[in-house]
Amino acid sequence: GRRPSAEMATKSLFSMLINDRPGNFSEQVVYEDELVVAFLDKFPAVPGHTLVVPREQVEKIHELSPETASALGLALAKVAAKVVEATGTNQYNVLVNNGADSGQEIPHVHFHIIPRTAGDYSQSWAKSIESTRTAANPKPAKLPDNGEFDGDLKTLRDKIRG
Repeated sequence: GRRPSAEMATKSLFSMLINDRPGNFSEQVVYEDELVVAFLDKFPAVPGHTLVVPREQVEKIHELSPETASALGLALAKVAAKVVEATGTNQYNVLVNNGADSGQEIPHVHFHIIPRTAGDYSQSWAKSIESTRTAANPKPAKLPDNGEFDGDLKTLRDKIRG
């Protein structure tokens, strides 16, 4: 369910930016509707790096209201199309981190749209995970091609299915 974390008792950086519009923040805004605001990242990885942020302040995607989650999906598609048009590249990452252990620095759901061009990075996120794998984080086995799932895989799948 939706459970805002303890640090949510105060405004997140994104809530402050969206609601208070300090300095020239309005210059960064590229899209907004009743539930979502998108703006250029203050510290872009590449030109056109854009954040898409719900006005609803929760830390993780699964905590969003259904209305906000739907609006966020629509806004992502709209903003991605505009980023493609503006940057001239039709390749991009849409990234989100959920929780500090995933790399989330601001505890307020936000998606990064990062335009990509050939040769602009040295490894994918998957290769990054592989390069830091430890005994405590073993690589899962490839899923079976045939037959029914059993054991831990079946248990995990059934838990996700609900």
